[in-house]
Amino acid sequence: MVIELQNKLLWTEEKLKAWELRYFGRTSEKQNAEDDKQNRLFDEAELNATGREQPVTETVPVAAHARKKRGRKPKVETLPVKEVIHELDDDERACPCCGKARPEIGEERTSEYEVIPAQVVKIVHIRKKYGSCSCEAFATSEQPPVISATGPAKLVKGSDFSNRTIAFFITAKYNDALPFYRMEKILNRSGLVVPRATLSNLAISAGRAIGDLIEMMNRDIVRSPVMVMDETTVQVLKQGAGPPGKSYMWAAVGYQNGKPIHRFAYHKNRSGAFADKLLEGFSGYLQSDGYSGYTHLEGHRNITRVGCFAHIRRRFVESMKVTGQGGKAQEAVDLIAKIYHTEKECRGLLENGSMNEQEFVSTRKERMAPIFAEFRSWLMARSYDTAPQTLLGKAVAYAQSQYDAAIRFVDHVLLQPDTNIVENAIRPFVVGRKNWLFSGSPHGAHVSAGLYSLIETAKANGHEPYAYLAYLFEQLPLCRTESEREALLPYMLSPSCYAPNGM
Repeated sequence: MVIELQNKLLWTEEKLKAWELRYFGRTSEKQNAEDDKQNRLFDEAELNATGREQPVTETVPVAAHARKKRGRKPKVETLPVKEVIHELDDDERACPCCGKARPEIGEERTSEYEVIPAQVVKIVHIRKKYGSCSCEAFATSEQPPVISATGPAKLVKGSDFSNRTIAFFITAKYNDALPFYRMEKILNRSGLVVPRATLSNLAISAGRAIGDLIEMMNRDIVRSPVMVMDETTVQVLKQGAGPPGKSYMWAAVGYQNGKPIHRFAYHKNRSGAFADKLLEGFSGYLQSDGYSGYTHLEGHRNITRVGCFAHIRRRFVESMKVTGQGGKAQEAVDLIAKIYHTEKECRGLLENGSMNEQEFVSTRKERMAPIFAEFRSWLMARSYDTAPQTLLGKAVAYAQSQYDAAIRFVDHVLLQPDTNIVENAIRPFVVGRKNWLFSGSPHGAHVSAGLYSLIETAKANGHEPYAYLAYLFEQLPLCRTESEREALLPYMLSPSCYAPNGM
């Protein structure tokens, strides 16, 4: 009876402390400056902002040791350079003694960056027309009486905007999280009146134009041996009768010949049946959090589910926020840190060529085995001496339920200890959602899913978003076959195939 009351009191105190932290405490899981950044999910840029430019540290080898070279990080790698020469006039150069011009002995150079605001240029395409030839043979031929020069191939037929301009609009919203109502004001300042409805219609038309590419990406991602999935909420208006409800944007990361593919898909709810639909045709390792929409797929259609140590760790961090550092929750966090440290060391050897993929998998398994055993023994011990209603008790219970799935990441080279890769893929959508708040309709949400899929896949494969979209929108209208369109997929196309600045 006394133990039960003590546990109840402890649970009540934790609950009160948790509510205080929820409203008045910080939400970051960061404990100190040395914490592994890999364990921080959905951190905002404000956490890293300092208010001034930070010096960059460069290692410069010298005899017997290495020194740190400090200085401001360069603003750009390559930019057009305009030189302005400042000279003295003849009177200022004249020697006050004899009147001769003083000789030039050198120069001093300083530089500054000038940002030129958006400039709108109206391009008029003049297509020359040619009539019939005056020769006698032409009169009896079957040649058309009038021919004309070919105009530009348009991504959106009949649009008043060039393909590159549409690429700029799409990049600004879906990569830079700039809502169309803000873009409308920016364009107005440049002298171009473009209603946000026009911008929305252009986005929908662009989404329709890349439909074949999205289908190819969906086809290729289910062929991946590994799939990492997650989802986040989105508010969608005009869903029919009744008030707008909570909808979901699902995200998945897979691979084609080792190159990442990011897939976004909108659905009105979080039903596990939709996860089944997304994974239709897939067999392999599915990594996710502990949501039941994924866990029911265990062993289904040759799918092996893999868990996430970041989600396990997060629950112990929540307990630490209430009970303080140095307790039992800290022990779990430290054990999980060993997993990440070992992963970093092994993957470093793989990346520098010290081992191949098979050696990496076997070495990682061997080095992880004692850490896994230690963590499992710790969980077993805590399950007997920890009140299940407390935050620590709940963290232990969750870790035990996910343990077998979480340790499976060692079985494949493309798997990592957590689902951070897909959560990082979702982050641009989450940032954008804070600005534009909602989608106007399910159709708009589906279009957004396709555009996010293309842009995030492009970024993951080393493309600069605007440069890739500008090249794609110029080339796509010229494609006549499926193979020509397939060659434009971001994981098929090398960034070196077009100019780095997209011009």
